[in-house]
Amino acid sequence: MGKASQPIESFYHKVYENLDALHEEAQTLQQKEGGGDPVDDEKLERTEFALQLAKDVLENFVDDGKSMTINYDKRAVTIEVPKR
Repeated sequence: MGKASQPIESFYHKVYENLDALHEEAQTLQQKEGGGDPVDDEKLERTEFALQLAKDVLENFVDDGKSMTINYDKRAVTIEVPKR
């Protein structure tokens, strides 16, 4: 796959950098605020996981007709892309 045009490449990096910053913020909150209210802990864990998954999906392209499994400590996600 070739390189995207400058506006698209710039947008991609902007999205990734925002996700990365939010992911780091979620991890910091987990360290500082974790272990308190179970509802807060669950929400933080789900948010941190969603941000990590979004970053991983951006980093890894899946071709048509292929699948990819991303493994994490507590779960795994499989992405399947049907053939067009």
